[in-house]
Amino acid sequence: MTTHHRTTTRIDAPVATVWEVLSDVERMPQWTPSMRSVRILSGDGLAIGTAAEIRQPGMPAMTWTVDQLTPGQHFRWWARSAGVTTYGEHALAPTADGGTEATLAVEQTGPLAWLLGALTMRRTARYVDQELAGLARASEAAARDAG
Repeated sequence: MTTHHRTTTRIDAPVATVWEVLSDVERMPQWTPSMRSVRILSGDGLAIGTAAEIRQPGMPAMTWTVDQLTPGQHFRWWARSAGVTTYGEHALAPTADGGTEATLAVEQTGPLAWLLGALTMRRTARYVDQELAGLARASEAAARDAG
């Protein structure tokens, strides 16, 4: 069983600026209320195999591990709990006018994904939407400051 939430928005900042904001994962709590803390546990910065402890409101702390990375464009990390593996995907693409199309998605798989989805998908969707809105605000502010 799989549950899924995906959302996309346009950001008025170049991909390089948005990537700089997004890939500094330990600063996520500064621009999204969906994160209380993010702490890198292994490695230095965002790379395949990087593990990070994430604390979110109303949820237990979880360790997320990067398993896909295309610098400047995309990363995916995953976390496992009893009967469920959750994937968080972050993708950026340039728009014709120099902005960025950003897509964030959460997918839950495993034998208990249907149950976890039923219990938490509304909150998960809200957190994904908050993260995307915060990424847009922080990236647009960084682009204004650089310009």
